[in-house]
Order: sequence, then C-alpha cells, then structure tokens
Amino acid sequence: MGKSHPERKLTFVNWLKALALSPGILFSAGYLAMYLLTNAYLNNEFKDTILQEIESATENRYTFSVEHLRAGIDLRSVTLKNLELRSVKKQHEGENNSNISIRNLYIKEHINLCNLLFSKQCVKRSTREISRQILDTNHLLVFSPRQ
Repeated sequence: MGKSHPERKLTFVNWLKALALSPGILFSAGYLAMYLLTNAYLNNEFKDTILQEIESATENRYTFSVEHLRAGIDLRSVTLKNLELRSVKKQHEGENNSNISIRNLYIKEHINLCNLLFSKQCVKRSTREISRQILDTNHLLVFSPRQ
C-alpha cells in the first residue's frame, strides 16, 4: 500500500474550508450582508428622506416620525414601527385631533429595495411610493407625487 498524502486527508478544518467556499454559502452570506446593509440604510439616511418627502407632500402641515424601518427578507416590502404623523397647526378645542399613531405599518405593494444601495433612482422611487402609501393609509390624501 502506498503512503497517503496529508494534503489529501479530509480533516474537519479542510471540510469547513470547502463548505465556506461553496457557492450556496457564498450566495447566502452575500445576500445576508446586502439585507443587513439595506436595513441599516433604511434606519439612517432613508428615514430622513421619507421625513422630508412627507413634510413636503403635506406642505409642512404634518411632521413625521418613525422608530424603526425593517425590510422584508425578500427586499420587496418594508415594515415601519411606531409611526406618528402630527399636525403642525394648533388644534382648536372643538376640532378633532389629527395626530395619527400606528404601531406597525406593513407596505408591500410596488416596493423593491433590491437596488436601494446602488441606484439613486431606486431611492427616489421607493421614497415616493412609501410616502404615498403612508399618507394613503392614514386617509390624508394630501400627497401629490412630483412627476
């Protein structure tokens, strides 16, 4: 019998290296990284962009706040946690309070966050669509998207 070469032995370390470099693991790790980066972007810069869009769309009659945004695992939906829209003008005693609070708002129609990190046009389109759906959900109907 011939000698076996040590580099040909299937050791646990070699098996882990092969597994880590397999296409399935590389794709999954890449997708997970993109998902986590998209969520980080949503909660930092994108949240401010939506704030500006809503204030502009309502002609500064409402202020907007949201605690947390989370992309769906397929990057085709977004969940907003603890959303609040507050009227800027003072309420008279006889008028209804126009402040709106929503614990969770799930938006899935016409949303595609796959290219959010790579395309300014995708950012604009997503901002417009999410803002429109927030305002439509709350029956404010004061949103007129810029063409």
